[in-house]
Amino acid sequence: MLHAHTRLDHRNGASAMVRFAADHPEYITGAKAGPWRMQIPLGSFEVRQDGETLFIAAAGGDPIGLSYMKLIFVDHIREYLAAEVELEWEGDGQRHGIPPFFREARVTATRRLTPTMQRVTFAVPNLEDLPLDELHVRLLLPPERRREDLPPVWPMLTASGALSFPTGPDTLLARVYTIRHVDRARGEVDIDFVLHPAAGRSAGDWAATCRPGDVAGLLGPGGGAIPQAPRLLLLGDETAMPAIARMLEAASPDTTCEAIIEVDGPADEQVLAGPVEWLHRRGAAAGTTRLLVEALARRQPFDDLYVWAGCEFDAFREIRRHVRSVWKMPRDRHLVAAYWRRGVAGEMAEEPHHSSAA
Repeated sequence: MLHAHTRLDHRNGASAMVRFAADHPEYITGAKAGPWRMQIPLGSFEVRQDGETLFIAAAGGDPIGLSYMKLIFVDHIREYLAAEVELEWEGDGQRHGIPPFFREARVTATRRLTPTMQRVTFAVPNLEDLPLDELHVRLLLPPERRREDLPPVWPMLTASGALSFPTGPDTLLARVYTIRHVDRARGEVDIDFVLHPAAGRSAGDWAATCRPGDVAGLLGPGGGAIPQAPRLLLLGDETAMPAIARMLEAASPDTTCEAIIEVDGPADEQVLAGPVEWLHRRGAAAGTTRLLVEALARRQPFDDLYVWAGCEFDAFREIRRHVRSVWKMPRDRHLVAAYWRRGVAGEMAEEPHHSSAA
């Protein structure tokens, strides 16, 4: 086990930590005045308060896990403080440079799965070192029309444990995607891209036109662990289909699985490893229907049920409200994620960090 520690001197540090813990009770335990502890498969951190000083101790089973725990803490505490506070870590682990969870990947193959889904296969170096039981990676695409003799500029770790991304002409397009399939023997991963109209540059457009040899960056995997429960109810639109497919494949033979997936029509369906109820928009624009919400309302909860959903923001809000307020399911028995928002380009968090944003 690797260990690192730091301190934060800020008059609002303790109140920020209280809000951080209150918004993530499924991950962070502790009394209101601390100490607070986060424990996830990648590692842990513990935060103790002494006046206006927070003492933080992070641990990870390897450099990737320790780096993730530092990153999780600094990113969240900066967000809750609304300030770019600087930290100085001591102990094990990397202090700056290329993150241990970064890989430069190269396209080896690409093919169309359905009219709206493109699969791209990437060769990923040192794939065996990554935590591949996590679902998501952050895909980084170099700037368009960059000179071929100029390598991309990738993110770097700062001394605070945060990520520093290139700016200006080196700015990367960053989007979160699900790893659809891992081939450890070949050192390759598949990522499925939804193809949709976009006003500006999009990862889907890149996926539709990329060629073997093209370069992309991968940060992760991290976040989106595959749930374990006697019963799983999985809901989503086509953007969540790769994650649902992974969960169906990983489910124990003793797990009862049900999936509900919204797509435009029968041509967009895929053969998955479990039963699926397909919902068809039939030409309606993605993100404008209530098909997933209505399908959920037709079902009843079970005591041993875990609900997972990934979809457009409006459906996310309604599904989460139904699961929490109507079914009254505790937070450790569901994860409802906004994968995208109609009319808004860019990344969406799995859940708003602040309860006021719900």
